[in-house]
Amino acid sequence: MNGRTVVTSLGAVAVAVLAFVIGVAVRPALVQDPSAAPSLTVVEVGYLQDMLSHHQQAVTMSQLVDRDGLSTPIRSLARQIVQEQSIEIGTMVGYLQLADEPIQSSTPMAWMHRDVDGSHHADTTAEHPMPGMASADEVASLGTLVGVAAENEFLRLMQRHHYGGIAMTQDLLSYGSAGGPVVRLARSSLTMQTKETGLIGAMLLARGISDGG
Repeated sequence: MNGRTVVTSLGAVAVAVLAFVIGVAVRPALVQDPSAAPSLTVVEVGYLQDMLSHHQQAVTMSQLVDRDGLSTPIRSLARQIVQEQSIEIGTMVGYLQLADEPIQSSTPMAWMHRDVDGSHHADTTAEHPMPGMASADEVASLGTLVGVAAENEFLRLMQRHHYGGIAMTQDLLSYGSAGGPVVRLARSSLTMQTKETGLIGAMLLARGISDGG
């Protein structure tokens, strides 16, 4: 890794940290206005906890491909994902803290009541705890690949990852909640990830790779 790559990687990390701080910084303002503190259902708490982990992996994979030797469109997409999902991570942490709920779930996916790709949440494993998540080996491999191989693998993994995140969000919305901050966040996330999934699909097809959806 040369000096320019190190600077680029540090820059991506800085963006993620800044976005995270912006999200969490909302907490003091909300505390001063108790009416703004979210009242979360058990399902919303579970969704926030699990989507936090889901987003964190997306940020990690995106940072792995923001480096020299990869194309500008791939790096631009990666930076967009880092920025958007880091801000949402900060917001989700803030909501959980305001509700005095733990950041991590002791029972991942227990809130989800709908099948995803034919597999119920109870069928998840330690290696694939949530829909669309990459395995530790897949993430590690992504960091070692170079050139087009790295780009194609990133697109493949991120497409699957977004499909999983979309399924989780659709499941939350299927509970029929009338509104609230978590539902608004979920709808915004759904819109963003749906658009990015379409872009990723187009990029894959342009490379002669079939859509995995």
